[in-house]
Amino acid sequence: MTKEVKIIPREIHLFHIDVVEISIKELSTDKSGEFKVNVAHTIMHNLKEQRLKIGLNIELNGENHSEEGKANFVIDFHFHIDNLKNFYSINEQNKPVFSGLLVATLLGLSFSTARGIIFERLAGTSLKGMILPVVDPKMILQQKRMK
Repeated sequence: MTKEVKIIPREIHLFHIDVVEISIKELSTDKSGEFKVNVAHTIMHNLKEQRLKIGLNIELNGENHSEEGKANFVIDFHFHIDNLKNFYSINEQNKPVFSGLLVATLLGLSFSTARGIIFERLAGTSLKGMILPVVDPKMILQQKRMK
């Protein structure tokens, strides 16, 4: 993988979404304020089946609230990538190193999809109407991974 391979959207298949965990601590009153969004990720792979799993942990914290106004979502996104072999190389430890462009693309797709899932899940709570911001997938790529 010496040169960056072009991403062809029709060769990326999101075939399963698993909402692993949801934790919501609602506001007890109609308080307003800003919410901080933290995003962490994991990446797992199955090279033989050309699959990657992106795990997102998205935390929403109300900056003006003590223990209220918090939500945590853990969502896994399962992708099949045609010609996955073009997007990684094997390092000295015999482990795959994936193209940053591919990973950033999958993170962007995953976060965008998570935005809709989270909006819907918060609809019946005191946090309704909260929309996650549009973020640069490269920012997510640089965040710490989940524990």
